[in-house]
Amino acid sequence: MPLFVLTYGYNDTPQRSERRADHLAHLERLSADGAVVAAGPLADLSGGIIVLQAEDEASAQQLVEQDPYTKHGVTKDRTLQEWKVTVGSLAG
Repeated sequence: MPLFVLTYGYNDTPQRSERRADHLAHLERLSADGAVVAAGPLADLSGGIIVLQAEDEASAQQLVEQDPYTKHGVTKDRTLQEWKVTVGSLAG
């Protein structure tokens, strides 16, 4: 199944801390279902990266749209791209 990489920054909003538990619960559910391969913030906390596994880009975008951080405007500059892994444990 294709992999997709979501990168994003954070808006300056109190929603980030208010919605963090919901965001993490959402990612944990997706991880349990196999849709989230890895996720986490950048070390400088300026944004984050989520690696998704989905049938196609539209399906991956749906997962992004369901995230509380997306719904409540916490993230900005979102970029979702299919990732063709050629080396490493994720290589297909």
